[in-house]
Amino acid sequence: MKGLVITTENKMQVREFGEPAYETIGKAVGGWIEVVHPKGLPDPFCMVVNEEGLLHGLPLNLFGCILYDTVRHGNPIVGNIVILKEGFTTPGERDFIGLDEDDVKFLGAMAVSLSGGGIKWESEAR
Repeated sequence: MKGLVITTENKMQVREFGEPAYETIGKAVGGWIEVVHPKGLPDPFCMVVNEEGLLHGLPLNLFGCILYDTVRHGNPIVGNIVILKEGFTTPGERDFIGLDEDDVKFLGAMAVSLSGGGIKWESEAR
């Protein structure tokens, strides 16, 4: 399953996540995962963050804070984030599903636009 990783260094890349998802995604965010549904991210997308990121003193994630509307309520998003889609993989069970090419293009353009060009594809940031 493909997800979009956006780092605290304002770099983004598409990454493949295997099973169990909580472990492979957990490695990308650096610990226990928490699924967040920020108002700035349209349904069916979700943002996965490090559940204990604030306790560990992780740096701010610019795009995560923009999506989460941190400026309005003051609660920051820290550490790397992973953006995925949620859907129904079996009757009645909601789960992560991977991003397709259109999703990646949409989310990438959204990240670049909302960050004022501050977030770049990892391949362009070198």
